[in-house]
Amino acid sequence: MSSTALASYPKTFTDTQGREITLDESPQRIITRAPDEARIVIALGHGDKLVAGEQATKSCLCPMTFGNTTEGCLECYETIIDGRMPDLPEISTRYDIYFEEIAKLEPDLIFCGNLKDAEAFEDKIGCPVVVLGGQGWNFGDDGYFDSIRVAGEALDAQDQADELIAFAKGKVEMIESVTKEIDPDDRPKVYFASRGASNAFYDPKEGRDFTRTEPKYDPLTIAGGNNIASEINGSTVNVALEQIIAWNPDFIFISNSNAGNNTGLDFIKNSPELASINAIKEGNVYNCFYPHCRGTPPDRNLFNMMYMAKVMYPEEFKDLDLEKEGNEIFKAFLGVDGVFSEYADYVVWPREYLDSLK
Repeated sequence: MSSTALASYPKTFTDTQGREITLDESPQRIITRAPDEARIVIALGHGDKLVAGEQATKSCLCPMTFGNTTEGCLECYETIIDGRMPDLPEISTRYDIYFEEIAKLEPDLIFCGNLKDAEAFEDKIGCPVVVLGGQGWNFGDDGYFDSIRVAGEALDAQDQADELIAFAKGKVEMIESVTKEIDPDDRPKVYFASRGASNAFYDPKEGRDFTRTEPKYDPLTIAGGNNIASEINGSTVNVALEQIIAWNPDFIFISNSNAGNNTGLDFIKNSPELASINAIKEGNVYNCFYPHCRGTPPDRNLFNMMYMAKVMYPEEFKDLDLEKEGNEIFKAFLGVDGVFSEYADYVVWPREYLDSLK
């Protein structure tokens, strides 16, 4: 018997911020503040109840060119949530929330990612608001898995939540079972350019580019890399170019979701300033999957983990079928077949990498 059949109302549970939430009845009209929350709703089998989402939901779930839904994973975009994605109302942007439009949609549950948004929704809309939060690359029980668990409670989908968590943990264990045996002294030093390098070393407009990194990035560590920025406090930090040179990484991974464009990769590989770095001299500079999309999508971060492991340890992971695993991961979160294959073709560099392994 499913957990849904056992649900009784009213019911009370605690969200990821320790807030006590009471639902008087099973939610039927759900709004999400960001793509990460929408992804969980869909993964738990309740995408049919999603009545609106944030602007980037349309480009971040099925990877698209932002603001242009004619480029990207079109089959996924046109079939997800029963074909309603193209017409899904947009009730917020990166900066603004359209409270009047939300009220007109009469939601009975809102998922968001932080306490500030939750308080604003409760004040202006009045329906129950659940904070999920959690970074999609934090593969600990207190990270994104906790967000999935809380969403499962809210949606009477505890069994589905347990299955999704077990699925993700299984992928982590697949990689970790190999890399945990590698001596820490034998692990390569890695610099992870989490915001890419399309605007060279530093983009003053966005305050980011090659010199921005993540001191704590589970996919890299699980993949067997020594994150050379790990001793820095905080998250998503800028570091001096001179510091990266002094660290002298053995591998450099540059996030790239810019379809068909290797500008950032080529710039770093041919930069005179970086010529002394081992990664440059040995040719160990690679694109990797972009870990952000108006949030931190767990699907892309899971196969980033697998990809990094395969690049750093090609012999140990020679039998790892990245395309098969990627399609399974996207299917688990989006309910659509073949999305990774479509994504690899769209972005181009993943397809070129996969072809190079044949």
